Amino acid sequence: MRGWLFAALLCASTAEAKGTAKVSFLEGAAESVAQTNSAVAPTGAWRPLTLGATLNQGDAVRTGPATRLELQLSDGSRVRLAANTTLTLTTTHFGKGERKVSLGLWAGQVWAKVTKLVSGDTNFEVSTHNAVAGVRGTSFAVLAQADASSVVKVYAGTVGVKKQNAAKAGRMQVDGPARVDRKQWEEVITTAMKQVKVSALGEISPLEDFVDQGDQAQWAAWNQERDAAIQ
Repeated sequence: MRGWLFAALLCASTAEAKGTAKVSFLEGAAESVAQTNSAVAPTGAWRPLTLGATLNQGDAVRTGPATRLELQLSDGSRVRLAANTTLTLTTTHFGKGERKVSLGLWAGQVWAKVTKLVSGDTNFEVSTHNAVAGVRGTSFAVLAQADASSVVKVYAGTVGVKKQNAAKAGRMQVDGPARVDRKQWEEVITTAMKQVKVSALGEISPLEDFVDQGDQAQWAAWNQERDAAIQ
């Protein structure tokens, strides 16, 4: 009996240690579910999330109304979910000098504060229905809108935005606002305080400046305060 209990506790401890994300802030109500197929919207038995809870690759998370949730990843990066947001931790692989993170945003809005790796293979992407935003050491927000379009806002650093399932192509940095021929370019690199809009059909609009207002301004200010506190 004691041997079985020790083994059970050891397994539980090991499972917790393998968690790739931890709930580091929670205001409101949030839930998670183990997700076996990242290509479809998460379903199954959702369980309440609490401060300090751990999540693993493949888990999905959703927030309720008037909720803010922060996840701390194994490399120190932070991912924050606004209210009424559903996100899947599609890939969360961390190794020595290596990071491969892919997050699937089904609905709502996320903010990512990505840590910089000195060297090694690093990849950090947030995908929506129609777009993929990939970064290296930056702060950015991604909004998946009700009409299946997406908006990517960059607050610091650079982000490459491309169509979902787009073939690899050369990158082009555009100071914006400037028109980009999407037949020629599959990806646009946007810089601080610029935003990119991607239509439901995957059409990438020219870069443009943005100024947050109302709830968006409050959301951005809260995230920037959190970013400053962890630096």
